[in-house]
Amino acid sequence: MIEIGLLGSMRIRRNGEDVTPSAPKLRQVLALLVLNANSLVSVDQLCEELWEDHPPLSALTTLQTYIYQLRRRLLLATGQHGAAFGSRPPHGCPAILTRVGGYELRLDDKQSVDAYRFDQLTEQGLAQLRTGAGEEEAASTLKTALSLWHGGALVDISTGRRLSAWSTQLEERRKSVQEQRFSLELELGRHHAVLDELSEAFRAHPTHEAFAGQLMRALHRCGRRPDALNTFRTLRSHLVEELGLEPSAQLQRLHQEVLADRGHLRGPAPAKSDTVPGGRRLVPGPAQLPADIADFVGRERELDQLETFLGADRPSTGMRVVEVHGPPGVGKSAFAVRAAHRLRPRFPDGQLFIDLSAVGEGSQQLADVLSACLTACGIQREKQPSGLDELSRLFRTWTADRRVLVVVDDALTASQIRAVLPGGSGCAVIATNRYRAHSLSTGRKIVLPALSPEESLQLYDRVAGERSRQEDPTAVQELMGLCEGLPLAIRAVAGRLTARPGWSAARLALRLRGNPRMLLELPDGTQSLMTTVAASHRHLPARSRELLRLLLQRERRWSLGEVVTRLRPGTGDAETLLEYLVDVHLVQEHLTPEAELLYSVPRLIRQALILLSRGTPAGDVPNGRMVGAGVVGGSGVTLMKADVRR
Repeated sequence: MIEIGLLGSMRIRRNGEDVTPSAPKLRQVLALLVLNANSLVSVDQLCEELWEDHPPLSALTTLQTYIYQLRRRLLLATGQHGAAFGSRPPHGCPAILTRVGGYELRLDDKQSVDAYRFDQLTEQGLAQLRTGAGEEEAASTLKTALSLWHGGALVDISTGRRLSAWSTQLEERRKSVQEQRFSLELELGRHHAVLDELSEAFRAHPTHEAFAGQLMRALHRCGRRPDALNTFRTLRSHLVEELGLEPSAQLQRLHQEVLADRGHLRGPAPAKSDTVPGGRRLVPGPAQLPADIADFVGRERELDQLETFLGADRPSTGMRVVEVHGPPGVGKSAFAVRAAHRLRPRFPDGQLFIDLSAVGEGSQQLADVLSACLTACGIQREKQPSGLDELSRLFRTWTADRRVLVVVDDALTASQIRAVLPGGSGCAVIATNRYRAHSLSTGRKIVLPALSPEESLQLYDRVAGERSRQEDPTAVQELMGLCEGLPLAIRAVAGRLTARPGWSAARLALRLRGNPRMLLELPDGTQSLMTTVAASHRHLPARSRELLRLLLQRERRWSLGEVVTRLRPGTGDAETLLEYLVDVHLVQEHLTPEAELLYSVPRLIRQALILLSRGTPAGDVPNGRMVGAGVVGGSGVTLMKADVRR
C-alpha cells in the first residue's frame, strides 16, 4: 500500500512507513511521474523538467540512476513478488515501469494520491449540486476535499517548467473549489462559520475579486459593515497598484449596496412554519451567545474535533457534551464561543450562555442562574419552582423535544454542569472547566495547549493591526516569548502598545523584564493573568495549597522523591496531590528519557502565585472595579466575571 501527498509538503508512506525521498532531483522526478500516473512520461520530458534546456552529457545515465533509487527506496521495483522485470506488476502493486522512450508510474488506485482524491471529491460535490442532492451535502463534500490541502501545491519540491504548470493548475482548482464552497456556505446562512477561512483566502489572494465579494457579504451579515468596506478598499488598492485595474462593475455595485446597508445582503431568511411536528407552537428561541472575537487565531484541529462530535447527525439517543480544559489565560471561553457560533445553525431552537463565574465566587446561587435561563426560554419566574432540583427538571422538560445548544462557562465542579444539562437527545453542551479533576465522567474532553510561536505572532498582528508592521521584529518576538503562548497575555501586551502610541515594543519588553508583575497585571478587557490565576487558586483544598507553596520555593523541576522528602508529614499522599495540581493546570509534568515524571510550575503562573502568597492583590483594572484579591491559604479571592477572551 502506498500513500502520496503533494498538496502541501511531499509525503510518501509505504506500508505505513515514511519513505519520502529527501534529494531534490528524486522528488522532482517522482512528482512528475505521480502527476502523470498510468501514463508515459518521456525521457525528454523528464530531462526538460530536471535541467530545462541544458542537460548534462550524462543526463540519460543520471536519470536511470534516479529511477533506480526511487524503485529501491519506495519499493516500486517491478520484479517483486516473482514478476519479471519490466512486466506489469501484480494487481494492486504500484511500480515504476520502463516503457519505450520513458517511464510510467503504475497506480491501480489513484485515490492513494491526495491530488487525485481532491479531484474525485470535487467532482462528487459538484455532482451532488447538479443532481439536487442538496447544498448541505455538496458543501460538506467540498469541505472534505479542501481539507486534503496542508499548504501550497508542491510547496517543497523544486519545479521546472512542467511541475510549475502543474502547481499553478492545482492552485487554480483549489481556489475554484474554495469559491464554490464559500458560495454554498453563504447560501446556507453560515457566514460566521466561514468568516475566518474567507479572511485567510483573501489575505492569500488580495486581488481575487470573488473572495473579496464573498468576504464583504459575510462581514456585512455579521454586522461588521466597516470591515466589509475596508475589504473593498484593500482589494482596490492591490488591483490598482499591481495590475493598474479598477474593481469590476459587480464588485463596485456590491460596495455601493454595503454603503447603503441594503437588507438583501443579509442573506435569505430561513423559512419556518408556525408549528413543529406534535402541534407545538414555534416561538423564537433564546440567542444568548456573546459576540465572537474577530481576531481569534488557531485551534482549527480542536474546533474540527468539537464540531464533528457535536454537530454530526447520529442515531445515538444520548445528549452530547464537550468539556474544554486548559491553564489560566489559554482562551477556553473564547474557544467555546467560537465553536458555538460555528454550530449555531444546527440548533435552531436556541443557544444559551450560562455564566457560572458568579456562582464560583459565591455572589450568586446556581438556582438563580438556572431561573434566569428558564426566563430567557419564555417561562415566567412566577411559574417556576424554587428549588434547584425542581428547576433542573423543568429545564430538562423544556429542552426534551428541542435542539438547543448550551454553553456553560467557568464551571468548577461536575455537579454544577449536571444541574444545567438539557434533557433532549438533540441538544448539546460545551462547558469550560478550570479543574479537569472535577469533570463529568461522560462526553469528550478537549485540552487547549498554548499557542505556537507562529500563532502568537499572528494573534499579535491581528490585535495590534497596522502598528505591528512598524515594530522591531526582534522586540516583538521577545514579547511573545514572555507571554508563553497565552492569548490573554498576548492580547494584553498588544492592547497596551496600541493604547500607547509613543511606546515601542522594545520599551515594553524592557519594562516587563525589569518588572514581571507588570505583565501579570496588564488588563485585557475586565481581567488579567493575575486575576485568572487567582480564580483558579481560590478553590484549591488546603493540602494542595501547602504543596504548591513547597513547589514555589525553587524554579527547577521536582521529582516525586524530592517532594515526598520535603512535604510535611500528615499532608497526604504526595503523588495524588501532584496529580491534582496537574489536573487543575497549575503544575506541569515532564517525562524524562528514563520514564521518570518531573513536576514544575510554569513561569508566569509561578510569578502570579508568589505574588498571591505575599498577600499582593490580584489587581485593580482601569475601570476602577476590584477584579480580585487573594492570599495563599487565606480567606479567598473575590473576582468579578471576566470576559470571553480568557
